[in-house]
Amino acid sequence: MGLLDGFIQKQNEETAEGSLIDLGLDSAKYYEGVDGVQNNGVENYGNYQFISLEDIINSFMVAYVGEDKIINKVKRTDVAFHAQRALAELSFDTLKSVKSYELEVPDTLTLPLPQDYVHYTKLCWIDSAGVKRIIYPTSKTSNPTAYQQNSDGTLKFEENVWKNPETGLYEEYGVTRSYDSFGNPIASGTHNVADSSFKSKTPLPQFAKEIRIDVTGDSRTMAGSGNTTTNYVAYGPGSGMQINFQNTYSNIEVGMSVFGPGIPLNSTVATVGDSTSANYEGTGITITNPERVADQLLENSTNTAGRPLNVQQANTQIIIVDMNKQSDTWEKYKQKGLLEHSNYNNFVYDTDRFDFNVGQRYGLDPAHAQANGTFYINDTTGLIHFSSNVSGKTIVLDYLSDSLGTDAEMKVHKFAEQAMYMCIAYAVLATKANVQEYIVQRYKKEKFASTRNAKLRLSNLKLEELTRILRSRSKHIKH
Repeated sequence: MGLLDGFIQKQNEETAEGSLIDLGLDSAKYYEGVDGVQNNGVENYGNYQFISLEDIINSFMVAYVGEDKIINKVKRTDVAFHAQRALAELSFDTLKSVKSYELEVPDTLTLPLPQDYVHYTKLCWIDSAGVKRIIYPTSKTSNPTAYQQNSDGTLKFEENVWKNPETGLYEEYGVTRSYDSFGNPIASGTHNVADSSFKSKTPLPQFAKEIRIDVTGDSRTMAGSGNTTTNYVAYGPGSGMQINFQNTYSNIEVGMSVFGPGIPLNSTVATVGDSTSANYEGTGITITNPERVADQLLENSTNTAGRPLNVQQANTQIIIVDMNKQSDTWEKYKQKGLLEHSNYNNFVYDTDRFDFNVGQRYGLDPAHAQANGTFYINDTTGLIHFSSNVSGKTIVLDYLSDSLGTDAEMKVHKFAEQAMYMCIAYAVLATKANVQEYIVQRYKKEKFASTRNAKLRLSNLKLEELTRILRSRSKHIKH
């Protein structure tokens, strides 16, 4: 047995007997994970290069706070606040960006931004070989807010308002409000506005799809049955979550929002089919809403929560709408894309179609002289809009976050540990009273220097890799 083997055996024996000596890491737990099986996706490989934010706060309190130290007294909550702010700031331009997600672009050509998104670094689609093809941003189009207009060009305002008999409040397009006699919203008080006499104060936006079904109250004889009924909609029967119409509406889709007298807020279309009532021979829909869903999950459900009230009002409308706002600009961009070519998704760079463009491409914008596609981000709606040639492709979004989304990601690379300490120290000293200015300026410089060092360390520059890149240049590189 060698000297090293004997030392390891002795160390293991002492550890088993309760010794405090622990010279090694738990390699088995690292490689096999908590379930004891290697490479099955639950391991946390590479975690040694990081230090948790909690450990940084604890270390800072031990090393920088106390008697005869630079910070004699500070609350731990203050240190935790400045530590989170330092982590967020370093995540934007110093720490490695490790956030990314992969999704397939649907026919709508829009995808939501990630929950912890702050800014993107790169957006690509993946080809058949698994290679990233960069999608470039475009500034030549957008999705502005479009408003509905009357035939004479004037802006259209919502005029359907109905009173909820349960709450006594007036509801307008899914918004519950109280109004005075001048139509101004009020918090409470007497409601002097007559039903259906109110005009909203903001123009109606242009939605992706909107269906308005008039409730006129006119008498009508049903064909074949001889029954006479008024032109109201019918709420019920069965569960009470059904709405029957006398006419057929083929463009109603599941998921569209439903507004109308007595219909609970946040109601959406659950199913679409034919009406089951003899007096209403058109379309029948069922609706759902969060109140109804929560009630049905109870052990003893009431079966009445979320049901519409039978308070149909004449001279109003049932409004079924896809609440996604859509402008003509986005609609045209979505249809046309970059090029009107049927074989665009199978684009061949060496095709002879470019032969007809000789002498006609001077002044071409380089940002758009590519065939990968374009995108833009609508910060108002939080959606990424893609050109039509990206439809159906798998995209990868690399993006920046503030690293504060979950406890697991609140960690810092050890190359930036000193930068975190200096950022916290400077922030604490700069916000404390009666601290000499030269001390504040000293730690300001320390913060700048340590942040610069962290950025250099994390830049991951390797001499051999740089040499390999430069070998293809005209100048010979000795190595």
